[in-house]
Amino acid sequence: MQTTRKPSRAALTTALGAVTLAVMLAAPAQAKGPTPEQLAAAGWTCFQPPIAPPTIVCANPGLGRPFPGNPDPPPAYTLLRFDLAGNSLGKVHLIRADLYAGQPCAPTDAPYLLNPRIPYYECFHT
Repeated sequence: MQTTRKPSRAALTTALGAVTLAVMLAAPAQAKGPTPEQLAAAGWTCFQPPIAPPTIVCANPGLGRPFPGNPDPPPAYTLLRFDLAGNSLGKVHLIRADLYAGQPCAPTDAPYLLNPRIPYYECFHT
């Protein structure tokens, strides 16, 4: 007897977030990409992390934002990063500390840096 697995709610929400972003990026009126306000309106979690210089980071609705003490932390996050005026700065890729294996941060091959507050290794892509 075969059993079928239903996709998890997180997987479905992640897929929905990816589709939402793809539609927003493909829209002709959004040649510069989505703003934090547009992402937040589409269900993304946008926040100002406690780093300098001040920025806005948006996490897709499927995963939400990383936080200290998360009892069920995802293996990785890819977050969109903006300046306070809403201009895109690039992406932040996070790998859970227990899963990081020393791989370099593309495209510069610099090492990922540990953010012990959450705890994830992070890499910034422009």
